[in-house]
Amino acid sequence: MPNDAPIVAEIKDIIYNSVNYLLVALAVGWVLKRALGWLAQRMSQSPVAQAMVAAMGKSSQILIPAYTLSNAINSNIKYFPEGKQAIVATGCTFLLSVAHTATAFQLISIPIAWAQKLADETENKLDDVLVPMVGTVAKVTVVLVGAVKAVSIIDPEIAKSVLALLATGAVAVGFAAQDTIKNIFGAVMLIIDQPFTLGDVVNIGSHEGKIEALGLRSTTIVLLDGQRVAIPNGDLAGRAITNVTRREFIRAQDLVHLEMNTPAEKIEEALKIIRELVTNHEGHDHRHPPAVHVLEFGEWAVNIRFMYWYRPANSSKQLEFNQKLMLQIMDRLQKANIRLASQGTPQNR
Repeated sequence: MPNDAPIVAEIKDIIYNSVNYLLVALAVGWVLKRALGWLAQRMSQSPVAQAMVAAMGKSSQILIPAYTLSNAINSNIKYFPEGKQAIVATGCTFLLSVAHTATAFQLISIPIAWAQKLADETENKLDDVLVPMVGTVAKVTVVLVGAVKAVSIIDPEIAKSVLALLATGAVAVGFAAQDTIKNIFGAVMLIIDQPFTLGDVVNIGSHEGKIEALGLRSTTIVLLDGQRVAIPNGDLAGRAITNVTRREFIRAQDLVHLEMNTPAEKIEEALKIIRELVTNHEGHDHRHPPAVHVLEFGEWAVNIRFMYWYRPANSSKQLEFNQKLMLQIMDRLQKANIRLASQGTPQNR
C-alpha cells in the first residue's frame, strides 16, 4: 500500500488538472460563443458571413470542451484498468462523434444563408419557400447520419439494425403516405417549374385568386370573393395553370348595336368614330392594332364589334378606360345622330 501512495497522488493530480482544463475549456467556449455572437449581430449586411461567424461561435462551445476532455482521458488512459481501457477509448470516440454532429448541425446554417441570399435576389418568391424546406431536410439528414455514426461506434451490429429498421420504416411510411409524398413532390415541381410566385393571381379552372402560401402539402389561394382554398400540391401540379398576373396585356372586346334601319353611310361613320377612339388610346400597343368591323346584321340591330389591347395588364385601369371609352362612343354617336338599338324596341323612326 505505501508503494501505491505516489500513484494515488498522481491520479488525484491528473483528475484535478483535467477538471481544471475542462472548466477552462468550457469558459473559453462560452466566451467565444458570446464574442462571435456579438460580432455576428453587427454583420447584418453580409448574411453569409454573419451565419459563418455565429456558427463558429456555437461550434466552439461544443468542440473545445469535447476535445479537451477527450485528450485528457486519452493521455491518461493507462491509469484505467486494462479491461476498461477499450471502453473508455470508445466513449471518447463517441463523445467526439456527437460533437462533430452538433458542429455540422450548426455549420449547415452557412450554405442555408448563402441559398437564402440568392433567393432574396430573385423576383420569384417561391425560392424563399424552397430554402427553408431544403434547410430542414439538410438538418434532419445531419442528425440522422450523426446518430447512426454514433451508434456504429458503440456497436456496428446495432447500427446495421438501425439502418435496416429505418429502411423498413421508410418503405412502410411510403406506402401509408402516398398522397403526402405525392403532394411533397408536387410542391417541388411547382417550385422548379415556377408557374407562379407568391402574390400572383392565377386561374386553375374552377378557382381564380391570389397565391397566398405554398406549403409541403398544399397551396393556399385567396379567391376573388375573399375565401381561402387549400389545393393539394399533387393535384395542382397536374392542372393547367393560367397566370393572370404575368400576362403582358389585356384583350378587350365589346359590341355596339345600331338600329336596323341605320343607313350605310351612318354605319361607315360609326365605324370611323369607334376606330378613332380605340386607335392610339391610353395603354395602346402598336404590336396589336385595334379591330373594328361590322359583325352581323342581327334580328334587331346592326352589330359592330370592336377589339383592342391594353397595356400594362392592370385590370382596374383597363376597366376604368373601358368605361370612359364606352361613354365617349355613346356621346360621339349621339352627336352624329346615329341611334343605338335596344333589343325589343321599335326599329322605325
